[in-house]
Amino acid sequence: MNEPFDGIPVLTEVVTDASPATAAASDSTTQFLDDLEAHLTAVINEHADELVHNACREMEALLLEQVSDRLKAELPRMIADVIGAHFRGTGRSN
Repeated sequence: MNEPFDGIPVLTEVVTDASPATAAASDSTTQFLDDLEAHLTAVINEHADELVHNACREMEALLLEQVSDRLKAELPRMIADVIGAHFRGTGRSN
């Protein structure tokens, strides 16, 4: 335990964060990742937009079909009610 302190290594050189070659590679990698992120964002956004538009078209078609089916089902009763009311004289319908 009583060893001299001369055996302890001492840092004598200044250490920098990155050498110019390492910084250039890092900048290149960062640029590549930024470009990749932008491309992925654009592709995913375009696909999501397409999915939303397709879903809206499908919902619109389904709603139109439901309204048409409901009108077909209710139209005979509506016509009968209007004709019956007209001939009974209980009121006029426009």
